Amino acid sequence: MNNYDFYVIGMGASAGGIEPLVNIVTGIPANINAAIILNQHLPTGTPSNLGKLVERNSKLKVVVVETIEYIEPGNVYVMASGMQFKLEGCFLQAEARDAGEKINHTIDKLFFSLAKVAGDKSVGVILSGTGSDGLQGAQAIENQKGLVIVQDPITAEFPSLPQNLIANDHPDYVLSPDEINRKICEYAGTRALNN
Repeated sequence: MNNYDFYVIGMGASAGGIEPLVNIVTGIPANINAAIILNQHLPTGTPSNLGKLVERNSKLKVVVVETIEYIEPGNVYVMASGMQFKLEGCFLQAEARDAGEKINHTIDKLFFSLAKVAGDKSVGVILSGTGSDGLQGAQAIENQKGLVIVQDPITAEFPSLPQNLIANDHPDYVLSPDEINRKICEYAGTRALNN
């Protein structure tokens, strides 16, 4: 199905999701056997400071993707404002969001591409937010035997995004941000670092 010897983890968040995103990524070691892709809902034209926040607090290399990047384990990828991500082979492609799109489905689009390309090496994480984005993409990941983790709604500032996924799907785990961090580290494992 895929040619990956590492995991590809997509994390999707909307309102109230920055803090859990940063907290989860902060505790991940540099030798994690995974590439991590952060998908944050932002209105088009709104600048994101997520890359700077993660870089300040993380051991991982932060890459802000404006066009296309080769993905590697130990890196965390952040989108530029007004963009959406799609995994194509070993490359992460940033595309402009459709200006006429009323409902943001960037998490679904990312998760669909993870399922298609990374298969059983794909991991989808849904965090705080509103709406239903991520539900269909999470189901695609599950269909490929990937892993789906949802933030426990009790710990989410805006619980409807995780609640929607829990009510309409069967995620593998429902965890607090600290527990998500530990589960990712346990699941993906580590690799030797080349110095």
